Amino acid sequence: MKVFLLLALSLAFFTNNLFAAKQNNLINHPSPYLAMHGNDPVDWQDWSAKILKFAQDSNKPILISSGYFACHWCHVMQKENYKESAAADLMNQHFVSVKLDREMHSDLDSYLLEFARQLTGRAGWPQHVVLTPQGYPFAAFGYLPNQQYQSTLVNINQAWQKQANQIMQMAQQATLQTSIKPSRPINYDEFRTALLNQLENNLDDLSGGLQGSSKFPKTPLLLALLEISPLSETQQAWLELTFEQMQNEHLQDHINGGFYRYTVDPEWQIPHFEKMGYDNALLAQAYFVAGHKFKRTDFIQTGQATLAYMEQHLFNPEQGLFTSSQSALDHSGNEGGPYLFTKQQLENKLQPDTFNYLIQNWQLNQTPPYELGWHPSPTDQYWEEIKLALNTPVENIPRDSKHILSWNGLALSAYAHAYQSTQKTVYLKKANALSEQLIKLLQQASPPRALDKNGQNMGLATLEDFAYILKGLKDLNNSAPNTNRQQLIVDLNKTAQKLFLNPLGWQTNQQPLLPGQTRQASLIDDATPSASALLECATSESESSRNSLFAQNLRQHPLSYPSYLQVLQCQASPTTHP
Repeated sequence: MKVFLLLALSLAFFTNNLFAAKQNNLINHPSPYLAMHGNDPVDWQDWSAKILKFAQDSNKPILISSGYFACHWCHVMQKENYKESAAADLMNQHFVSVKLDREMHSDLDSYLLEFARQLTGRAGWPQHVVLTPQGYPFAAFGYLPNQQYQSTLVNINQAWQKQANQIMQMAQQATLQTSIKPSRPINYDEFRTALLNQLENNLDDLSGGLQGSSKFPKTPLLLALLEISPLSETQQAWLELTFEQMQNEHLQDHINGGFYRYTVDPEWQIPHFEKMGYDNALLAQAYFVAGHKFKRTDFIQTGQATLAYMEQHLFNPEQGLFTSSQSALDHSGNEGGPYLFTKQQLENKLQPDTFNYLIQNWQLNQTPPYELGWHPSPTDQYWEEIKLALNTPVENIPRDSKHILSWNGLALSAYAHAYQSTQKTVYLKKANALSEQLIKLLQQASPPRALDKNGQNMGLATLEDFAYILKGLKDLNNSAPNTNRQQLIVDLNKTAQKLFLNPLGWQTNQQPLLPGQTRQASLIDDATPSASALLECATSESESSRNSLFAQNLRQHPLSYPSYLQVLQCQASPTTHP
């Protein structure tokens, strides 16, 4: 993999007592992802304001490595590099090394990913970005095998030693060139046309989803398209096909329930095995909406099954919240371990008639498609028996124990749509309980980003936390109107604007530490919805003055901003949006 630098780059063990330690600072960290790096020979630091000061005092570049607990390649990167002494020595000698849990600092992670995309054309986890001591990024790369990782660190360090002043100057100039420039306002019809035109050029009408070598759900896009009326016959058929493929093929775990994060092939067949709370909450909501739009009871059932998976595998009754994810690895470090079965395992777990049936149905006499065996798919016969026999106990699947507020807000929206679609009071009861817990947390003097496994606060609430929880409360109020809740929504909207909004745009967190983390006019839809889009309608400036700040982004990259369809709708309406 080629590493790109702003310049033609060809880049002291820590002696300061502030950072020197036999065991690094991440040991026993409340983030399971950071804690698993506590015994690495790297002098890892948690992200904080003191990092910039120390980097400036020591004149060392900052190496930020961003990842998350459920990520397979993050675990591989740790095993091959961070635990290997030669690579760790390079990191300790030449860099201030920061390990970032991207789920705790999603806004900083998004900023680093966007820099990597602009610089290299790609981004993903584990993501590495190198910054000047002042906090300006100048190099980026993803996963690298050991020898390439070491040579990359050596090249970056050599360049820094020879051209530090030039690197700092160019990195600063590149960062400051990203200021917001107003343009001609855009209206709903113009944006909808641009969005659908770009969709036509990117949709996969054979397998559903968007074209590409892998398949992600892109749920914010699907939710936005479900609200457009009318879609063309082709667009509607593609949208329905996409929902069919996601639920029927291997994006969904047909044994244990829930959706994987993505498939590595374009036909939804080979999953990347981690399961994220945000994906499952958003997909549950989308299936309820799609079930109503297409009058498909199977879509409604998929939504219900997804919520049932979340309740069984992710919900923590002690905190009244959902935990964040399940790992792609089993407890022995095998990718897909909780979900794959060898021929011998299948024979041991199943009745003889059932096993003999699967020999033909799953082609068990052929070479298995995975190193660990076969990934179960639904059968016409014996399916209920197969599901029961192959179900993996919850405790056998490693789980990230953080309770992220924003993702619980997405779960609240899913419950609200579940109640609206089914009128089952159990969903309303669970929605009310979840909303009460989230409201209590947001009303604290310093609302947290998450709770750890013991219910202790972690970090500070971000723009995303307020946006997703407010969206959940609004969805609940649409399904079950409540005057007190309505007033609470108004009050929390005011708090969010006070903390994160000014005329120049939205600030993604309360304490941005890097000079490039400036306010943004519009945040993109990625795997999760744009936080700025969800809050924009409630601002007092939701007219052409604010529209002109984000219009250019919407024109140039409509598929990256589908949630802004709702913003443009509310701007065209005289109705006040809380």
